[in-house]
Amino acid sequence: MSLPAVLVLGGCGSGSGDVVKRVTEEFTAAVASGDSERACELLTDRAREDVECSSLDVPGGTVESVEVWGDAAQVRTSDDVLFLRELSSGWRVAGAGCESQGERPYTCEVGGP
Repeated sequence: MSLPAVLVLGGCGSGSGDVVKRVTEEFTAAVASGDSERACELLTDRAREDVECSSLDVPGGTVESVEVWGDAAQVRTSDDVLFLRELSSGWRVAGAGCESQGERPYTCEVGGP
């Protein structure tokens, strides 16, 4: 029986999961401090197209879990769900301010899953 590879961080971990966690923390800190330039640098091009960076306002919170599937990741914080993608420039936030819609895809204030 083979199981899908999923990394869930609960305070420790390694590799991509640590990088995803760090990028998420940088992004949420930049948004919280009003550093819209840094926050925008951490978005994918597609997510950046969907938002006015100077008015970026999404929930932050403490990272509670990170799940990585190849070049895609989902991060749950105490206040938000974010989606990240690994690009040639590194991990970037593809969706933030996301809410589950049950069986339907998440809806996000910025970008999407």
